[in-house]
Amino acid sequence: MKKQILLAALLALLCSLPAARADDPDLSGAKKLGWKLTLQAWTMNYMNGDKKNSTTYKALQAAHDLGIHYLECYPGQQLDDDAKAKWGPEMTEDQIKAVLAKAKELDVEIIDTGVIGIPGKESDARKFFDWIKKVGVTTVVTESEEKTLPMIDKVAGEYGLKIALHDHPKPKSRYWDPEYTYTQIKDLKNVGYCADVGHWKRSGLVPAEVLKKHGDRVVSSHFKDLKDGHDVVWGSGDSAAAQMLTELKDKQFKGPIAIEFEYKWDMPTLARCVKFFADTSNELAK
Repeated sequence: MKKQILLAALLALLCSLPAARADDPDLSGAKKLGWKLTLQAWTMNYMNGDKKNSTTYKALQAAHDLGIHYLECYPGQQLDDDAKAKWGPEMTEDQIKAVLAKAKELDVEIIDTGVIGIPGKESDARKFFDWIKKVGVTTVVTESEEKTLPMIDKVAGEYGLKIALHDHPKPKSRYWDPEYTYTQIKDLKNVGYCADVGHWKRSGLVPAEVLKKHGDRVVSSHFKDLKDGHDVVWGSGDSAAAQMLTELKDKQFKGPIAIEFEYKWDMPTLARCVKFFADTSNELAK
């Protein structure tokens, strides 16, 4: 009888553990370089072309299954099967506790969020950053108005946060031009680029050249490799993925590098991106 009870307890313990992965990626090189491979949860909108997969909980599970330990959440994403529960400052205390518990269970940290608006009024920005601290985020990706950036920089510094200005492609975002963006951030301590290298390429720029010039001000990256204008496995496109990572290393970048697919994908596709990143970063870390 005791043996049966022990076996039942052991089975229950095993069932409570996160699902094992067949092959965990070797991200030791990335760790040495100070890089954190992240999954941008926006990617879930394109899983097999089916947006019903886009929930924060499913993004956490996908990160875990890929051997990725970090997640970037985007505002308005449905948290779970409850359509009323969404990622953002309006989350209840219970929702925050539940999503953080799920993240811990899967050995994934939610370290950044975006692209998200930051209130332009200081008192409201402080309330926003209070929520940011509660959910454990350390980097906020935004396209906030230029006139608000000095205030945001000051308050973010008080909260120990980094702000990353994102570049949607022209003409959608005024920050598509890295030269213009630099004029807005050059005197700020806590605001830099979110280098969405795919959007830079869509704007007619050469991402590796931008990183070579401005990589020292990059706070985070939405990393992509494009072919015919859409996302493909890293290292198989026209964006010089290995060179972009080399430029980030040369500029001593440290921070999140997110897989963000905005084209249909499946898990083997993202796993190949993880492998490329692991292999390249291990080589660069030697």
